[in-house]
Amino acid sequence: MKRIFFTLFLALYFPNVFACLILFITDGKIILVGNHEDWYARDAEVTFVPSQNHKFGMLYFDFASEGSPQGGMNEAGLFFDGTRTPYAPYPDNEKKLDCKCYIWKKILEECSTTEQAISYLNKYKIPEIEDVHILFADRNGNSVIAGVYDGKLQIHRRNGNYQLLTNFNITNPSYGDEPPCKRFATAEKMMHIDSSASISNMENILSKTHQDALTVYSNIYNLTTGEVYVYSKANFTKKATLNLRHELNKGKHSVRIVDLVK
Repeated sequence: MKRIFFTLFLALYFPNVFACLILFITDGKIILVGNHEDWYARDAEVTFVPSQNHKFGMLYFDFASEGSPQGGMNEAGLFFDGTRTPYAPYPDNEKKLDCKCYIWKKILEECSTTEQAISYLNKYKIPEIEDVHILFADRNGNSVIAGVYDGKLQIHRRNGNYQLLTNFNITNPSYGDEPPCKRFATAEKMMHIDSSASISNMENILSKTHQDALTVYSNIYNLTTGEVYVYSKANFTKKATLNLRHELNKGKHSVRIVDLVK
């Protein structure tokens, strides 16, 4: 998920710069989430933060020059990531509590399920919620998309064995004069042919939906096992495999994506 600095300028002059994709698939046993991180920065890294003070340990992906989690997973198996979507005003957001924190990291620290995560969205003020949609998924096989439309926070629960998010408003795809999303259509068509919850199927879909040089990295999270597969620069012939529990045992540390996937 992108921080909203420079959003207006970049959206006007580089309309594809926020063109991320997130895909959840489950067969009732295996739970996978895949995503592309499409952005102009090139200093992507993954950071591991062990449990402390009764908070969940986690991993998250960010950019060293920005330092804020763009997406990640905690040791309870809760995942989040987001995409930019057309601006949708949310007046009630200003009435909520200010956590004086980066809310997405707080959710990973304190929540274990999608419903708990949604309760935090209803409780706390979130500055960027008018510009993004967020997909949450958990180890129980639940997934939801949260985004604003018609002045309200809309929650979309999965209907079927997959859920897909790109850069249009899920409640009203034409909102903001957003053109039809080819990447969404491509992924959905492929899912109709093969919706198996396998790494190879997810790799195949990601290989057909990236944004070429704009895709900094791609991930596949296995919420069942706590593993994450990392791909650099839309190259799906090589990957790094991360085991969350193993990495947390090393203490807090960060690794650059270009050093991780060689």
